[in-house]
Amino acid sequence: MDHWDLEFEQTLAESEALLKNTARSLDEDADYSLDSILAEFGGSPAEPAETAPEPGEQTLLEDAQEDAPSPSDGTDAEEGSPAGMSLQDVLAQTVQTVLNEQEHEPVIAGQPPRRGLFSRKKLQETEELYTRGDAAGDTEDEPEDESEPPERPIEETLSHYRTKLASARRASRAAAILAAVMWAALLLDFFGVMPAFYTNEPLLQTLPYLVLELLACVIARSVFVSAWEKLRKKTVSYELLASLLCLSSAVDTALCLLSGARSEGPSPFHALAVLSLLAALLGQYCLARGMYDTFRVAAIGEPPYMVTVTAGGAAKRSGQTVGFSNCAAREDPASRWQRALLPVILAAALVFSVLSTLEAHAPLLFFWNLSALLCGAGTLALPLVYAYPLKKLAARLTKSGSAIAGFAGADAIRTSNCMILTDGDLFPPGTITLNGLKVFGEESGKVISYAATMAHASDCGLTRLFDHLLLSDGGQLQPLDDLSFYEEGGMSGTIRGETVLFGTLSFFRKKGISLPRDIKLQTGVYLAVDGALIAVFAVKYMAAENVDWAVHALHRSRITPVLAVRDANITPTLLKRKFGTDARAVFPKLSTRLALSERSGGSPCALLFREGLMPYAEVTLGSKRLCRAVRAGSRLSLLGSIVGTLLSFYLTFVGAYRALTPPAMLAFSALWTLAALIDAVFVDRY
Repeated sequence: MDHWDLEFEQTLAESEALLKNTARSLDEDADYSLDSILAEFGGSPAEPAETAPEPGEQTLLEDAQEDAPSPSDGTDAEEGSPAGMSLQDVLAQTVQTVLNEQEHEPVIAGQPPRRGLFSRKKLQETEELYTRGDAAGDTEDEPEDESEPPERPIEETLSHYRTKLASARRASRAAAILAAVMWAALLLDFFGVMPAFYTNEPLLQTLPYLVLELLACVIARSVFVSAWEKLRKKTVSYELLASLLCLSSAVDTALCLLSGARSEGPSPFHALAVLSLLAALLGQYCLARGMYDTFRVAAIGEPPYMVTVTAGGAAKRSGQTVGFSNCAAREDPASRWQRALLPVILAAALVFSVLSTLEAHAPLLFFWNLSALLCGAGTLALPLVYAYPLKKLAARLTKSGSAIAGFAGADAIRTSNCMILTDGDLFPPGTITLNGLKVFGEESGKVISYAATMAHASDCGLTRLFDHLLLSDGGQLQPLDDLSFYEEGGMSGTIRGETVLFGTLSFFRKKGISLPRDIKLQTGVYLAVDGALIAVFAVKYMAAENVDWAVHALHRSRITPVLAVRDANITPTLLKRKFGTDARAVFPKLSTRLALSERSGGSPCALLFREGLMPYAEVTLGSKRLCRAVRAGSRLSLLGSIVGTLLSFYLTFVGAYRALTPPAMLAFSALWTLAALIDAVFVDRY
């Protein structure tokens, strides 16, 4: 072995021993590169070191081994050091050997495994700096919100409800005629008025009713279709209860016709089954009528105003009808509560009917027991608790040129229980007049021009008054700078380099402006230039009849008016003096009033096509009454269903068949229906 081989083997052994000691003494979280190792030995790499490879890729050390030159010039490969191999390649092989030894190193219990020299924690991508396509300038649009379905055009929705309304009207009228005929015959028989040939012939007591019931099922086929569609969505509805009642009563009536043993039992509930179909049809008719009236108004065009909900309460603002259809189509609480409770009631009715049949040991009475339980469970008010008050309220709002976006829109307006009122709401055009003008040491043209400029900039109820005054005087508005509002009831600005103050008497006193002693106007407007009073405007506020009605209606319904006014003269004191009541109005700070008096923005909860406070107040009042009627009716109707199910089960279980006659069940259901709909009757009266 020559001198070069001995020197090389000695250097290799020293390097391997040093690298092993270094690897075992490194901290677990240390991170080193090949450059730092080579720098420690005094060598310089030929190329800059790369970062640690990602998992699954071939390491840099393996690449170095693969790219190493093969032995040549008669040197044996077993000697391990071919001629021409650089020190970097030698160290790479040495480091790889150390890493292989550490992979097979035994793990000591209770201690974490030692990490290799070039190992590092697995990198995790915590943030995506850009999406694909951004680098090329192909940014993708954000996905649309899938929670809201695409909104149908109002004209298309109107046509849909027009068709449903016509169909429901025809079906309900025909079903009402059949129900009237059946109940007339039943009541005459109950009071003993029917002739003897009817009472002595069982065929006449069953076959005509069966035919009429089957005819009613054909007329009310939309009820069965609706029940099936909702059942496919795993929803139990009143339509399903009515459909099952008709089927069970029809089978029971057929058994009375064909079986002598069953004909001697209690009377079938075929008339109540037809009445339940009629109630379902009336629910469809009322809902279609209410929505048709709503969208008939909405289809007029873009409304001048809409009612939206802000942090301060319901507000009348300018806007569009976008979102109105989706809001009106949202589910009402009556449907949600029925969807939750009716499956339980239906299951109880099925189980109770089986138990009553087993207790009586009469299999032929199963369908009669089921009919009795379904009659008690299906209170006639269930399909009407939302549809009927919506129909009545929509009919009233249509007369005032407004429309409400279903229960969702009404509930949003009702939740705030506040109503934001601006200058134009309380004192519409024509109710603010100029009762006099007094000028101090200035030309009237300049006074009117300055006053109109300040009033126009304030955007308050005085703007129209001073604009007409400026037009009659032949003047024009002046450029205004440095506009500022003050909590004390005034504003300031700079016109042609002069400081102008415009506001109430209290504002001028707090600003230290000298005022004549004989001027004590309660609703006056004052104008000063450079600290000197130049004009006093005597403004008169008159109460409009419709505003007076609206203010008193708000007071009776306990809805709080929020005065978002910019005219400092309009205060709760002025309202009480002009209308006899302030309706417990709230007068917030100036900054809040300015923010609440904005005239755009928000999603529509109702649409207004007429000016004035009355349509706005009718929407707010009607929303509160609608929500109260729907919630109260839902509670009472579901309570009646639960009570009717339990009571019917008790009577059928003990065999008290004489207490479960069709007239008795009709009286029971009618009382609960009247109690549930009592608020709905007065939903449009306020």
